[in-house]
Amino acid sequence: MNNQEVIISGVHVDLTDSLKSVVRDKVYKLFNHDGKIIRVRVTLEMSKNKAHQDEFIAHGRVEIGGPDLEARAATEDLYKSIDAMINKLDRQLIDVHKTKQGKRKN
Repeated sequence: MNNQEVIISGVHVDLTDSLKSVVRDKVYKLFNHDGKIIRVRVTLEMSKNKAHQDEFIAHGRVEIGGPDLEARAATEDLYKSIDAMINKLDRQLIDVHKTKQGKRKN
């Protein structure tokens, strides 16, 4: 995409090209909502939960003109965590857009 920046980092996760591609494809959905998104940062992490099972955490931060939007999701599957985090950010962007629309009508 043009000037939109996506930063992907991993903690105890091997960031393969295919994984980065999946994350970028899902993140670009967010850019459709608001052309004023400056940057999206995604951190993928693997940790052990209390039951000593692998837990995958996806943390996303959308930098926009106002306060940044953040979402986090943790599941036993990395791709489920990414999907859940993107869906949370998507809903937040929709809410921000609706709030801005409501203020303009007043």
